[in-house]
Amino acid sequence: MKRLISVVFISVLLLFFFVDTPKNVDAVGKSVCIDPGHGGSEVGTSNNGILEKDLNLDVANRLAYLATQSGLTVYQTRTGDETLSNRDRYTFCNSKNAGILVSIHHNGSNDFSLDYSQALYMKKTDVDLAKTIVGSVSAKLGTKNWGISRFASGVLLKAKMPATISEGFFLTSSYEYDLLTGTIVDRRQDEAQGLFEGITAYFVTH
Repeated sequence: MKRLISVVFISVLLLFFFVDTPKNVDAVGKSVCIDPGHGGSEVGTSNNGILEKDLNLDVANRLAYLATQSGLTVYQTRTGDETLSNRDRYTFCNSKNAGILVSIHHNGSNDFSLDYSQALYMKKTDVDLAKTIVGSVSAKLGTKNWGISRFASGVLLKAKMPATISEGFFLTSSYEYDLLTGTIVDRRQDEAQGLFEGITAYFVTH
């Protein structure tokens, strides 16, 4: 019996040290350029003191951590409260030869009950990424999947890689505000996780 237990234990150790997870295997040679929308003088939308530019950066930092831990190479257009032009953003990502570009934004509306997830694209090569990202984010957040829409953004148009703008949810939503300021769930972390899972799912087939 002791010998059998020893054999099983050694087998488990070997499995732990020599078998990599599929997630790490998929990450080899893959890179993502994360773009937190707005920043500096460009606030974006807001809700009772929560500024979109800050929320975008918070989610981006969390996503960058998850992606880095998985083995992906990560580039980020801003890590602080900086004002960047669209040209600054796509030029940076292009200079890094990133595999994909994911720009993080949040929607706004005068209708405080409106809430859904959406992804924007510009080029045909953006479509698969946009669909994968919005599907993953909406599933993780439990929001309605509004699908993808073509949007004439300089960042998307000039990016040399597949790119998308993720509108995770409506910051102006009363429901989202309660989640963001409450303690029941970590809405920011859930969104970052949804984005991360979308990115890794995309890289499995691309």
